[in-house]
Amino acid sequence: MNDSSNEQYIAHYNRKQEAIESILGPSAGVVGHAMIPFRVLAGMTIGQVDMHYFPNHTEGTGFTTMELINTDGTGPKPNKKGTYELVAFTKQPFNDINQDPPTAFNLMERRMCDNFTQIAAAAQEKVFNPYEICGIRGSDGEVRYIIFDVYREFEVDGHRHHLLLCMEIFEEELATVENFGHKGFLEMLKMIKIYPYSDLDRNWVGIKK
Repeated sequence: MNDSSNEQYIAHYNRKQEAIESILGPSAGVVGHAMIPFRVLAGMTIGQVDMHYFPNHTEGTGFTTMELINTDGTGPKPNKKGTYELVAFTKQPFNDINQDPPTAFNLMERRMCDNFTQIAAAAQEKVFNPYEICGIRGSDGEVRYIIFDVYREFEVDGHRHHLLLCMEIFEEELATVENFGHKGFLEMLKMIKIYPYSDLDRNWVGIKK
């Protein structure tokens, strides 16, 4: 990247951060930089996404990516609402990202980074629409289920984008989704104050027979 394109990238990055902070409030002021930068080459993922933290929006902490939308407004394969960065939430309060031993927040942060990285890689070729559910295999080898939603929309340099919520749910909740529909299930989670959090230290939501 030459000096001119590097300056353009930094300026666009700053405007994108300002747009996201207008939604989620000030960021934590630190970035969880990946040791190996995120890249998708020849269909294979290299490295992990950087993690950005937002402790001032709601109870707990929000996480976002900042690497998916390019300076020309393109990004992951557009869904019905266009291009996006990813967002997720935990009820755990923000703390030092290098805490030793790791806290509940640190464990959730690594889990969300794993989820984001896999989704970001797949999104180069696959469309992820709001209300859809995808299954990914975590670094622990277990299948995780992610339901998507448009969390908020924002604009950078005249291009409309959105934060695509990646909310992890239980496998046991898939039957509830089938009964109530994807949108209906999310509305249910909003009513009982589970939405938009990915924490699974809760009871799964379903119909008791």
